[in-house]
Amino acid sequence: MKKNKIVDPETEQVLSQRASRRLVRHLKARRFWDRLAGFIIVTVLVVGCSLLGLEYVILKGPSPALRDLFISTMDETRRFRFVPQIFLTAEELDALRTKKKMEQDIATNKDLITVAANQTETIEAKPMEDEGPKADAYGLVDEDGDGIIFTEVKGNGYLGYMTVILDPKRVFVGMPDGYGGVGLTLEQMVQKYDAIGGINAGGFKDDGGGGLGGMPEGLTIIDGVCYNQNADVTEGFAGLDKDGILHVGFYSYEDCLANNIVHAVSFGPILISNGVPTDPEYLTSSVNPRTAIAQRADGAIIMLVIDGRQVHSIGATYQDMVDLLLSYGAVNACNMDGGSSTVMYYEGRYVNSCSAEGGNPRPLPNAFLYK
Repeated sequence: MKKNKIVDPETEQVLSQRASRRLVRHLKARRFWDRLAGFIIVTVLVVGCSLLGLEYVILKGPSPALRDLFISTMDETRRFRFVPQIFLTAEELDALRTKKKMEQDIATNKDLITVAANQTETIEAKPMEDEGPKADAYGLVDEDGDGIIFTEVKGNGYLGYMTVILDPKRVFVGMPDGYGGVGLTLEQMVQKYDAIGGINAGGFKDDGGGGLGGMPEGLTIIDGVCYNQNADVTEGFAGLDKDGILHVGFYSYEDCLANNIVHAVSFGPILISNGVPTDPEYLTSSVNPRTAIAQRADGAIIMLVIDGRQVHSIGATYQDMVDLLLSYGAVNACNMDGGSSTVMYYEGRYVNSCSAEGGNPRPLPNAFLYK
């Protein structure tokens, strides 16, 4: 039988003091964590109430422009589309979200675009001066003579990237292996077509929210084949004809046949048509990641992406895109799918910072590529 250990009074007193000190330390630590938790809860409540108060002022305050910008920002971010519903009814939101529609009789004037018989050979055959290739009228230089110019662009609050393909006949639309289903990332499409680079293009249907990216919205034409002839006309259309001229507007399948469109996607809005910028009243938007395709009068295709929703670049509005593209000579231009879809790939890598969760580019239904 185990005997009880006898502890002398002095030792028992020491042990008791140690236990008391441990208890005191435990109580102090508990009070610290309780206070910290309380501080965090109060801070969250204060910040939350402040944000709700700010939202109320924006939505119910005296500035319709600020209200519309806020609603547009939430709508384009999609996952935050519910936020305005905190203070506005569904009927009020529907009325505010109703945009004035553009006239849908835009026809591209092909006479404004001059495409050389073989633009690439013409460029490569130009003799180089001793000091090297010279900048064009827009300050861009084809330094290696390969007919492709890549450059960084900056504006008020945004950072972006632009690729200029001097020969428009090098540009085409790529798609996943099958129509519908699961899309491909831009990198996968570049690899599939053995392309040099490209940008994301049209939008996709995502009724279930899965982001599979395989079912495009609107018309999609690849190598002269239309994959959805009965698609509804969307907010815009961008298509290349057999001569390399970029058409923008609101095209039906019959319009595409009449204009010999061989590569096309649907999205919008139209940013510039026949050298004339779209009236700002049709371009209400927030600042977000953006993608656009355009063409200069000399036929060169401009691919543009703007980073957004990030510290280094909050994003651009449609008007920002218009102003930037005009400064680089765009005659026709159309906005493409933006937000988390905005990506540009060039010479083996993504050059922009994708705003998708985790920075991972999402599957796409189609893309503008070039070889």
